[in-house]
Amino acid sequence: MEELKKELEKLSKAYVDTPENEEKILIPFIKRLLELPMKDRRKLLPLIRELQWIKGRFAGFSSETTCSAARAHFLSAVQFVCANRREMDMAYHVKFDMLCKLLPLYNPTWMTDFINDDKTWFNFDLNYEELMQLMDMGYLKEIAPSRIAHVLPWITRIRNKNPKGDDTFNSELLLKRDITLKEHIWTLFEHESIIGYQDDCAKNAYKKGITTRDESISAALYRFSLDGHLDREQLLRATLATFHRSFKKDMAGWFARFFETLQPTAGELLSLQEEIMQTFTSSYTKPVNIMLQQLKSIADEEGFRYQEFIERATILFFSSPKNSLLTIYSIFEKTVAQHSEMKEPCCITLCQLFLKKDESLQKKAANFISKYGDASSSNLQETLQSYQPEMFQSVQAILTSFKPQSIEPQSTEPHLAEEANATDTSVTEDILHTEGENTERNSTDENSTDNSLLSEELSLEAIRICREDNRIPFPADKEDFLFQLSRLFDMEENWEIETTIAAIIAFHPQLDKEDLNRMEPIFQRAANIVANSWEPYEDLLATFLLEYQRLWAQTDNSNTGVLRNMFTRLEEKLKGIDKNRGAYDERSFKRLANWKPGYSNATCFTPIQQLWLNVIRQIKGGNSLPLLSTPTHTPAYLQATKLIRRLAAYQEAGKKPCSWDFQLAIARCALEDKEEAIVTARQLLQDEYLHLCLFLLDENTQPEPPYNHPTAWIAAGLVKAPETEFEAFKSFSCNTLPHNHLTGDYEWKEVKPKENSYETDRRLLQLDFHKWHKYIERNSHQLWQEHLIINSKYNMDDSRYMEPLLCCYPNRPEPLIAQIISNYMAFGSPQEDSKRTLACALRMLLSFHCPLKEMSLLLLSGSLLFVDKTVRSYAAELWVEGLSTGRINNHRVGEILARLINMELAPLKRFTTQVYESMYKRSAFHNRQLEELLTVFISGLPDKPVTGLKQLLELYLELLTINRSKVTNEQLLQRLQEWATNSNLKKVTTSLNKL
Repeated sequence: MEELKKELEKLSKAYVDTPENEEKILIPFIKRLLELPMKDRRKLLPLIRELQWIKGRFAGFSSETTCSAARAHFLSAVQFVCANRREMDMAYHVKFDMLCKLLPLYNPTWMTDFINDDKTWFNFDLNYEELMQLMDMGYLKEIAPSRIAHVLPWITRIRNKNPKGDDTFNSELLLKRDITLKEHIWTLFEHESIIGYQDDCAKNAYKKGITTRDESISAALYRFSLDGHLDREQLLRATLATFHRSFKKDMAGWFARFFETLQPTAGELLSLQEEIMQTFTSSYTKPVNIMLQQLKSIADEEGFRYQEFIERATILFFSSPKNSLLTIYSIFEKTVAQHSEMKEPCCITLCQLFLKKDESLQKKAANFISKYGDASSSNLQETLQSYQPEMFQSVQAILTSFKPQSIEPQSTEPHLAEEANATDTSVTEDILHTEGENTERNSTDENSTDNSLLSEELSLEAIRICREDNRIPFPADKEDFLFQLSRLFDMEENWEIETTIAAIIAFHPQLDKEDLNRMEPIFQRAANIVANSWEPYEDLLATFLLEYQRLWAQTDNSNTGVLRNMFTRLEEKLKGIDKNRGAYDERSFKRLANWKPGYSNATCFTPIQQLWLNVIRQIKGGNSLPLLSTPTHTPAYLQATKLIRRLAAYQEAGKKPCSWDFQLAIARCALEDKEEAIVTARQLLQDEYLHLCLFLLDENTQPEPPYNHPTAWIAAGLVKAPETEFEAFKSFSCNTLPHNHLTGDYEWKEVKPKENSYETDRRLLQLDFHKWHKYIERNSHQLWQEHLIINSKYNMDDSRYMEPLLCCYPNRPEPLIAQIISNYMAFGSPQEDSKRTLACALRMLLSFHCPLKEMSLLLLSGSLLFVDKTVRSYAAELWVEGLSTGRINNHRVGEILARLINMELAPLKRFTTQVYESMYKRSAFHNRQLEELLTVFISGLPDKPVTGLKQLLELYLELLTINRSKVTNEQLLQRLQEWATNSNLKKVTTSLNKL
């Protein structure tokens, strides 16, 4: 076998990929291997994985690059006859011609299942025609519908042999096999695919003149529906059915456009009304908007189900964008023109537009009601009365005739009444094509708070951090602990995981062999995670649990060695799996001390790793002292008196706490009930522990030696007074970085995207980090925060790991927030992980009680301008909550927003829309704060009016009217005077100046 391995290594490294070498070298070697039993062939797998990669070193770091294409071709063919289905990770390099040569020699039983597996990334690079040929030859039993949908969109594409040449397209290839249009084409309507991308490529080829006609699949299917190759009715119904599947946004949009491409006739639309109206429940706006346009085209046709439409359209008022609402409005106008009995139902339904914080939409509804409504109708009057608090002043003026005593403008100033009575001519059908066509529908009810809130006075009372209702329970007994441990990998909250790990220390002395047998399933699950998981935090947790299981095996002195045998089974399974995964993933039961993420040099989990190593050492040494840092109250706070009592236990035992544990405990300490905590400290602590706790809790106490725990002292300083650099700490060996790197107080600017980069459409902010190599040179590796200051996205990945990291800093999350901004706050077209991570960070800031400093305020402000509506909604709620609890510098938020708009990072409309939906009319207090925010924000906008400024100024005018305020800011008054020369802004600026 050793000779065979040497030959494999020699042949693969020297192999040159030519037909001659394939016949004379590769195939003969494969035939020799097939003479051996599978058990022997499998022994080559570790070497095959190793030869896939070329190792080297650069700038002091180890690196691995993929091998040459020729070597990959050779190794993939060898792997095909040695591996099982799960181990065949080089299948992509096995080309169709080679596969046709291998299958007569060796046809594995896993072949069909492997090809049909749509959950793996490691599959053969076979196109639709090649798969069909394998079916014809009998090597493939069947092709799964999901696999067909995966490969079928490529069928019309003809690759250019020149790598720099343009591909061409031929839709006639869809007609090559009868089964393609008879059966296979329908899989595209049932499974996810890249049909939209392929269609765009084909259409671009037509635009460039590469093809003489549009050869896209959408255009081809349209032609086939006209010439009889496809059943047109089936095609239309199948397209409408896609809107009820869990397709992603881009696919739903493609099918919506495809329905338009099919150009359904009025008769076809009338017959499909039921299916079309069912699309109103779609989670995306594109299909709904297009279906509304289709219904609009038949709204005046006999047979249009107008009553049903009015009933079903009701659900759209809460979540649809402006263009969809305007289409509904147009359909209503057509309906009442032909069916006078529907005037009042349409008027009452349109009242829901008054919940929209958009003046032009409200005016549309008001003018409709004024034109078609019956002013004497008590039903209509009562409905209008209920919506009156949400109406703009100008809208109320339009409806004065319906109930003068209640629906009248709150302001009687002549210029406002004149403006309110003006005919609404500013909103035209052009808006249909310009307003938010691709915005995802928000399923949140937009009903704003009751008008009584407008008269509320908000009292800024400090919210208690540690309360009875957010106390974290500790396992009551051994049974409770074992149950909690069994759920370790299913826990949703980070505090549950930490409490369980802390409980291991407490309950380990009580456990026996029977308990260990009950724990075997969770150990087995940990083994599977280590073998298969790519998620660093989950992998680290599993590695810790297996390290704890190893302790049992080492202490097993029984004759049968039950515990050792259990561990051996797990270890053998891991080694059997992992050694076949490749040199890039050497995870054959690694020890916790050697753990690191498999894809980068990330260090953000190093402190957690070190903390859990200390847990193992404690258990091994029989030390049952509690962890200092285990949180006592959600989401991650530690009650000060509890920390003091835990320190007292260490003091009494004469034990020194783990540095990482001590730092984390201080970082989580809830700074409330300080007087009680200080009294407790004076009673229970002495010497350095007492001095340290008094320094942390008493504002007037300064550091006092000895300093045997320097990292804990620095952690206390960062919690107590992060802006202060304490002289006593400057000589500490762990204090090597500039102070602002530990506090997360960075300067920031826009970073321009690189040309010819895949991120050219992602606009990021650049923070004033040290370059990574300078950081490594200066880092002492002793402070928790030091392990975050590396400017690499892959340190933290995405939101799945954000919560455990943010829970380390509930009092001062700025260093981590800075990393999140630098890597994830992408303006333009952000990736999904950016949306998840920002939403997670904002959600965590909502659960904390710390004041928001510069980085958190930047996160909040940038999120209010972010493209994703969920992120903007979280930011708006953080603004509302943060002002209510007095932890936001509102003036600074306005300055940051203005700076971001000046950088042209995002359209102003996003912010204005979010204000209307989530921040306006929350309370009288919030209205005044919003006025302050907008005053600073608008004052800082560019001299040249930005797009969307009119809508923002209209909002500001409405807000000032409600607050009974005037513009007094000198800079803003000057701006308004300058903007008054703009014809589009003259009206609103004049109104603002006249207040």
